Amino acid sequence: MRHKLPVLSLAAALVFGGCMKHTYVVGSGAPTDGEPTRSNKWNAHWAFGIVGEPTTNLAEVCPSGNATIKEKISFVNGLIGALVGVVYKPTTVEVWCEGGSAELELSVEQLRIAAHRPEAMELARSESRELAIRLAQARKRDRNRN
Repeated sequence: MRHKLPVLSLAAALVFGGCMKHTYVVGSGAPTDGEPTRSNKWNAHWAFGIVGEPTTNLAEVCPSGNATIKEKISFVNGLIGALVGVVYKPTTVEVWCEGGSAELELSVEQLRIAAHRPEAMELARSESRELAIRLAQARKRDRNRN
């Protein structure tokens, strides 16, 4: 009888524990047969799932406004969540955009003007220190030519 209780408890946890999967369709949605436009395998939920990560600005990710978003608990997410307990529960979030991400064609002159705007340096700094240094060097070379 002693050995049956842990086995029954484990079986009940496996049967009733289940995995979770949500699908959200925004606008007319987007096909999910290809690679997602954005994927986050470790979307954190803390304290029974009450506290989560900041929301994603869908207008930036999917300029068309049409997206399909899937949130699920993968096997690895579930395993980590089971080991850590109610404190931390990770999920996987994937976003597919209709038409993919935004694309823009610029002439050399338009690119030069954009590179000299303050927002360009802010964006470069937010991406990486190396990118900001390369942009600063390119700006300096461009100023020396003129």
